[in-house]
Amino acid sequence: MAGTEFIENSPETKPFWDATAAGLFVLPWCRQCQRTHWYPRGVCPYCLSTALDWRESPGEGEIHSFSVNRMRKEPYVLAYVALSEGPIMLGNVIDGDPATLSIGRKVKVVFKPTSGGPPIPFFAVR
Repeated sequence: MAGTEFIENSPETKPFWDATAAGLFVLPWCRQCQRTHWYPRGVCPYCLSTALDWRESPGEGEIHSFSVNRMRKEPYVLAYVALSEGPIMLGNVIDGDPATLSIGRKVKVVFKPTSGGPPIPFFAVR
């Protein structure tokens, strides 16, 4: 898949990419305040604790906001998705007609393979 060469493991993101390689979607979770957050980082954005774990997520959510880009032959959708655990994640919405998308539409994480790297999470319309 073109454009995936930027993926690089760092201490903060390595557990996420290792999980995607195993077909799992995980989110950072704070043991101190017991909240899930996104994006991966070394401290909790809510309480500043470094007591972080990774928890498996079903990857379900709903479209919070989206934009349809029609600059290519095939349009594509970039959306902020409010995950069921609370965080909002930016990603591409696939497998849905852009003309029928709306705020609140249910989506679920699916993984697409890359050439030489970990699978990338996308959101499929449910």
